[in-house]
Amino acid sequence: MESTSSEDDGSLRDNNMDLNDDNMDHHMTLEVSSHLVEADNLFSSHQQGAENLEPFVGMEFESEEAAKLFYMAYASRVGFSVRISKSRRSRNDESIIMRRFVCSKEGFHLKKGNYDDGKKKRKRATIREGCKAMIEVIQKYYGRWVVTKLVKEHSHVVAAPNRVRYVVPEEYAQADPYVGMEFPSHEAAQTYYYAYASRIGFDVRIRLSRRSTRDETFVMRRFVCTKEGFNPYEDNYDENKKKRNRTPTREGCKAMFEVIKKDYDKWIVSKLVTEHTHDLAIAPSKVHYIQSQSEVVVLTKSGTVNQEKSATPSNSKAPLGESFGGFNNLLSNDPDYRSDMKNVGKNAFGVEDTQNLLEYFKRMHAENQTFSYAFQVDKNNCLTHAFWTDAKAKMAYYCFGDAVTFDTSFKEDKNMMPFVMFTGVNHHFQSVIFGCALITDETEASYAWLFENWLLAMCGRPPVSLITDFHEAMGSSISKVFPATRHRCCKWHILSKCKEKLANVYLTCATFEEELEKCVNESETFEIFESQWKSIFDKYDLGENSWMQFLYSIRQKWVPVYLKDTFTAEISAIQRPESLNKFFEKYFNTKTPVLVFVSLFEQAMAGWYERENLEDLATSFTRPILKTPSNMLKQVVEYYTRTIFDIFQEEFVESLGYYVDKIQDGEVSKYNVAKEEDAHTTYIVTHDFSQKRTNCSCCKFETSGILCRHILRVFLTIDVRVLPDYYILKRWTKDAKSGYMLDECVRYNELYRDAVKYAKEGSTSGEVYTVAKDSLQIAFADVIAAKKDLMNRCPM
Repeated sequence: MESTSSEDDGSLRDNNMDLNDDNMDHHMTLEVSSHLVEADNLFSSHQQGAENLEPFVGMEFESEEAAKLFYMAYASRVGFSVRISKSRRSRNDESIIMRRFVCSKEGFHLKKGNYDDGKKKRKRATIREGCKAMIEVIQKYYGRWVVTKLVKEHSHVVAAPNRVRYVVPEEYAQADPYVGMEFPSHEAAQTYYYAYASRIGFDVRIRLSRRSTRDETFVMRRFVCTKEGFNPYEDNYDENKKKRNRTPTREGCKAMFEVIKKDYDKWIVSKLVTEHTHDLAIAPSKVHYIQSQSEVVVLTKSGTVNQEKSATPSNSKAPLGESFGGFNNLLSNDPDYRSDMKNVGKNAFGVEDTQNLLEYFKRMHAENQTFSYAFQVDKNNCLTHAFWTDAKAKMAYYCFGDAVTFDTSFKEDKNMMPFVMFTGVNHHFQSVIFGCALITDETEASYAWLFENWLLAMCGRPPVSLITDFHEAMGSSISKVFPATRHRCCKWHILSKCKEKLANVYLTCATFEEELEKCVNESETFEIFESQWKSIFDKYDLGENSWMQFLYSIRQKWVPVYLKDTFTAEISAIQRPESLNKFFEKYFNTKTPVLVFVSLFEQAMAGWYERENLEDLATSFTRPILKTPSNMLKQVVEYYTRTIFDIFQEEFVESLGYYVDKIQDGEVSKYNVAKEEDAHTTYIVTHDFSQKRTNCSCCKFETSGILCRHILRVFLTIDVRVLPDYYILKRWTKDAKSGYMLDECVRYNELYRDAVKYAKEGSTSGEVYTVAKDSLQIAFADVIAAKKDLMNRCPM
């Protein structure tokens, strides 16, 4: 039986409480702010140039929690507070199936009888004004939560909050500092001292830091009272000029708090002065925030410190941090603090976000065993890395995973989710997704973790080529995880870096850019490239330039002439699914709750899969127009998809404008192929009559899997009228997705897990290892024999 319960003082306020305020309205505003950090700046979309989601009837969420977090984010941006008004439970299992979230000013307070007992009562502000604003979500039969009712208008004035109140972390609420006090990190020590300062009644700044000579990490931090030291004295040379009399901000206060890092990765209070030389705040219990040099420090119950500039127009476009937990990579007047923020958890997620995402992954895997994910959290149980992929992505990789792009471009924008993805192109030359991840740092270990989990999900099959932006740590991990894969760095990314590294040359030498791009893009041989590169070095006096020397040392990874022997499907590292840039800019910034992010991304993927299905149908039931009555075109039109046939037909038609000159006769013949109007640009085509193999110096077939116009022109010369099967790659045909068995990945993963257990047990001692090794060799021989027997019985 269903039941309805009223939760006017519902669970939204259980997580974060304003310990200094009894007013429920303030309390609810604080709750939204502490979940979403600083609402006044975090959700100012007009300042950040990004759009924020507006609620609408029919909007879907993965869970009730995702709906709650979304509405809280919306409320914080618009400027009102939220509470739970009503819930409804299922008659089957008593689980919640409906939630109604309302403005905290919904309804009216009940009037209480006024019994005059002679006591003076404080007059409390009325916080309920009959506001009708609400959103109601219901869980549908397919598991998603859908907005069924929505009222956006308020009966009172709303405005985004311009200040977030301070919330003391529970673990530091009443503790006093002492020498020898331990913390798990210097961030935790900083959090504690800011909390202590706010409770006592003074402001804090970072005075001194020291870094390790080994890895540049912090090994010492000293926090002091903002009145430490003295203001520098300024001589007034102009006696006639009136100057405002400023109150000195520094009074020589000695209060300080210094922590150092010990060998066992703990931070210890090594120096401490608690006495101040000035008066503290008169009523420290009412200190809701602490302000230091125009910065507002906000501490949440999770022990997170977030610093944001005061809301002034000059700072309105400062980079923002993430929505939940972690240290935001925001601006600070203190150089040590600013440097610190660049290195520490700039994209970490909060505990609640982490738990919600993990539960979502578990639920998806329980529903479909082919859904794969990997999760990594830090010592505070906050998400640092997450990887996931589903059955459709695995199928796409099975069919089109020969050339893969690892896209990390979204991480370059600190306002975006730390999102990366593995992509490729299908048989319609549409972009497809092979897997996604959230990754909060760029160390070699982090990339190795991601690549290993992705490779495991893809049944242990590495790609032929992997295209990425240039990144040293990433490249190092790729060489270890994918030793047989050809790693290619994005040419466009490197050339754009040249404009930064060689800005003066670009500005003073008008022809430099054109000559550099011609050298990189048009060199047909190694010798031509190296000759032109040396010419540029000498002409622009770049012999001592370390950047150009470095680019030359890695030329095999990014210059096209050195990559002609590797299949890349002619995709680049900057190519991604259509409209994805705008889609990400609109929805996937750090303001978006992570579950809303995942849900929206799934919807986007559904749209891309639908486009692939539509193109499959169009290829099956329509026939391209042949531009010539060639037998070869009539042949391949039956095999290729429409998109690939159009590319092939263009090459075929263009081949008619070339002439052929035989330069070597015999079993292996060679031909010069050139265009009549450009006889200086020639291509060498080699044809082996015995092997029936043809190669061209342009290497288009080797890189794209589609024959070039030069080979097609030679085919006409030697009377090859039907395209040999060798030159029709299945990945470009209508049947590209035939033969895929989803169970293969499941079997692989199960065997992999069993093999790990086997290795663990088999290595416990020398005797056990010998037995395990012998047994494994016998079992492996049996597997190979069974595989050969199957192939003999079922010849391909």
